[in-house]
Amino acid sequence: MLFNTIAVAMIGLLAIPLVIGTSLKAPKITVVALLSVLFLFSSSTWGQLQVENTIYSRGSGQLSFSLLNIFLFVAGSAVLIRRLADRQYPQLAPPVTPWFIAFALLLAAHVLVAIVSGIEVLVALGYSGILNVLNMLIFMYLVIMAFREERGRERLLMVIFALAGVRAVFGLVRYIWFGGDASNPYSNFERMDIKILFFDISDNFVASLAAFCAAWLLTSPQVRMNILKRLALYGFLALEVAAVTLSFRRAALVGLAMMFAFLLTRVTGRRRLQLLGIATLVLAVGATVFFEKRLQHVTEGNGNIFTALIYDITQDKDSGRAGPTGRFYELWTAAQSMDTPNWFFGLGTWGTFRGDETALDYHFGKFDFVHSGFGHIVLKTGLVGLLLFCGLLLAWVRYYRRHCRTLYGMPRLVADAGFAGFLFWMPTLLIGTPIIEFRTMLLIGMTLALPFIATGALARVAGAVHVPSFRHAAA
Repeated sequence: MLFNTIAVAMIGLLAIPLVIGTSLKAPKITVVALLSVLFLFSSSTWGQLQVENTIYSRGSGQLSFSLLNIFLFVAGSAVLIRRLADRQYPQLAPPVTPWFIAFALLLAAHVLVAIVSGIEVLVALGYSGILNVLNMLIFMYLVIMAFREERGRERLLMVIFALAGVRAVFGLVRYIWFGGDASNPYSNFERMDIKILFFDISDNFVASLAAFCAAWLLTSPQVRMNILKRLALYGFLALEVAAVTLSFRRAALVGLAMMFAFLLTRVTGRRRLQLLGIATLVLAVGATVFFEKRLQHVTEGNGNIFTALIYDITQDKDSGRAGPTGRFYELWTAAQSMDTPNWFFGLGTWGTFRGDETALDYHFGKFDFVHSGFGHIVLKTGLVGLLLFCGLLLAWVRYYRRHCRTLYGMPRLVADAGFAGFLFWMPTLLIGTPIIEFRTMLLIGMTLALPFIATGALARVAGAVHVPSFRHAAA
């Protein structure tokens, strides 16, 4: 144990200056390294018969935080050092900076209350609280800093395409020949005869974001492509949509549908009809496969796709318990644990609720989170935290709406990809558990960074979009 502690300390002494120096001089290297991990490695172990550590938990056995989180903290400190040392350095994402500061102060206040209440600081700073909201904002600033130059937009787009393509091919190969994702609660827990491509919602986001960018390029009147590039993009689009469809995640399919619906508002005339045809075909095939492969197991032969989609929300009507049933019971019983002061300030970042452990068996005895991102923030930090979180998102949406009409070409694609990604995450924020997931929150941070990268120094780029090549991206 002593040897391990000394080894970790020595590695830290060597690595921290290296990370700070790289983040200051070559921030793209730092961010691309993090993006590569986020795009290529799953964080979900839910649904596995034998739970194993992921890359996102490495180091947490010896250290207070995971190695990746420490890496993020150090890189974020480098951004702060540069900003404090150079007052001429441009502000990054000024509309959300006040909300960033407010969230940092809110977290600090909860830590102080924890100390006064005799609760360990590390418990108050645990991942079941709101630490990942701070992680999200730090990563957002890192991505903006790394790709704020005009050419950075093209490089970021190619990083997204390359990593999403690699991840989708890996998932498809595993699905066809190796039984699919081992994190499969439908098969392992619910005894459905089904295999899935990806269970982690973040993998579905990666595929959906890449699919949106491909569809944008295929339908934009500003794009000039030869037939080979166009066919390659169609193949890439089919690959990414297949990755989402064969994952059988309701939130992902709804999010993908919202992204394509948003894209329909961005094109007109013949191209809108073309996109509508593509979207209708994709969604029809996806819905059919989804119903046949997953939802048939929960309809008992007399349901339809709409009632099956909410089967676990409306179940347990004859349980005999007071209050709502199904998934709403979790939110209802969490609300019952909060009195008037708690509604304003929450139960604390360390807070837990109690309920019927049989009905909530999917919690495995841990009642420090709920299946709603917004609900989780209310549980932990009350209406104050919810107001700050919603205020941040509202400021971001207003920034996008104010600037999107002035952007053309590649900047418009990057900004639209950010807003489409935001739409994808909305179902997860409503009914998922994003706040407690390090990978998910960092990818949301990347999503929020995209419109700020697109505007740069409020750049206005007119003319046709030139589809970037991997050769240029590596230059």
